Parts: sequence; C-alpha cells; structure tokens
Amino acid sequence: MELGGLQCHGCGSSNVVFDPKSRILACNQCGKEEYYSRATLNANGKVMFSKENAISFFAEGKFEDSQHYALDVLNISKDNAPALYIMAYYDEFVRKKEGSFKSFFHEVEDLALEYDEVQEIKKLLLASAYNMVDYEEDALRLIAVNMQSEEDSADLCDFVDKLCPYLIKRRSSMDFLTNNLIEIYEELAEHCDIPKTCFALLKAIEENPDSPYTSNCFYLHSKTRYFYDKFILPVGKIINAIKTRELKDKFVNSYLKKREKYKEDANIQ
Repeated sequence: MELGGLQCHGCGSSNVVFDPKSRILACNQCGKEEYYSRATLNANGKVMFSKENAISFFAEGKFEDSQHYALDVLNISKDNAPALYIMAYYDEFVRKKEGSFKSFFHEVEDLALEYDEVQEIKKLLLASAYNMVDYEEDALRLIAVNMQSEEDSADLCDFVDKLCPYLIKRRSSMDFLTNNLIEIYEELAEHCDIPKTCFALLKAIEENPDSPYTSNCFYLHSKTRYFYDKFILPVGKIINAIKTRELKDKFVNSYLKKREKYKEDANIQ
C-alpha cells in the first residue's frame, strides 16, 4: 500500500510501498527496504489526521464515520490502540458481534502503549462509559498498567474517579464487586487515593439494589448477612487502603459509622 507522507531515506522517492504486517517500507525507485517502529508510524501525518477524526466522530456518537477513519489508521499502523478500540467497539455494539470488545483488551494487553495512545483510550472509555459496565476490570487494568509512575498518579486518579463512580451508580446488583475488582480498587486506592470512587462505594452501601436499605428487608437475615460479608466488609478493605493519611482517616470514620449502623439495623453481633 502507498503510505502518504513517507519517503525513501535512500533516494528520497515517494514511490514507496508499505507492508503493515512487517512494517517494512520498500522503495520502488531504488529498492531500499526500511523498518518502521510503532512510534514512527503513529507519528505519520495521515495516521494522526485519521485518528483525530476517528476520535472526534466517536465522541459525537457518529460510529460509522469513526470506524471509517479508524480503518484508515489501521491500514498504516495495524496495532494503533485507539483505532483498535474504535473498531472493536463498533463491532460489539453496532454490528452486534459479541466478544469483539473483550478481544480488544486481550489484543492490547501485551502492547507497550505510547503516552498519547493511553490518553486517547481514556477519552474513548469515558465517551463510551455507558457501555463499560461489563468491562470495568479490563479498562482499569489497561490504563493502570500503562500509568504506573508516580508522575501519572494524579492523572490516573482523575480518570478512575470519572469512570468508576458512574459505573457503581448504574450497577443492578452487588455482584459487580468481584474479588478481582476489590483487589484493583485496593491497589488504586493505595497508589492514588481515588476518593470519588471510595465515596461512591460508601453510598452504594445504602443505594445498591441489593442493599436491604433499598427494599427495607432487614428481616431477611441471610440476605442482610450476605450483603454485609460480601459488600460492606470489602468496601472497608478498599477504604483502609487509601494512601493519604488525612483522607484515609476521614473515609474510615465515615465507613465505620455506616458499618455500625448497618450491624445495628441488621442485628449482626
């Protein structure tokens, strides 16, 4: 395929052919072959132009246009993560090809993403948060793995505290709080506090549909005990992992009050 904007470094000719699978650029003029890294391809003018359009249309909910430009990106940079996200999202939620979105997270987990790719995927995740209920663990792992430095902690916290409270509020049961997600929340709280997420978890003690407070069913002793063991106690573990001492003390105090009130209402000794 022709690769707009690139020239042969040997003779300067733009009469070149590019193989995206091998990332080899071959010159039809002098025969020289060159290897192009992910970073070089992602910085190509056509890739950047198409990617900006793809993300812009995605944010506007114009998924047909978005996937058109994402394809243009992938024709040159075959593992560009934001473009892969858009295509997987389009396949899963527009074309109804089940499993496509899950495959995206598996495909990119071994990629060393560039800074811009991570920032762009964060934008895409937040723009499509209403469909992220089943993919919260995958999303958090992908972003957290690529934002591990201390310099990234504030940015990471900001992302988590936008996505997770939104998802927590939309949960139809307590079942979302799996052991894996509890562990992820704990690690994030220890790394960068995530106060808005912790606050959303505290509110969920009274507002989650499985909470006895929502249906006034404290007389169902097995159910109230189960909610206590599987939701309230894990929330306590997450809050106790908060990094900043002053913030942690504030949240722990609020949590203990809610926990003791619940125990009293549920008659748990």
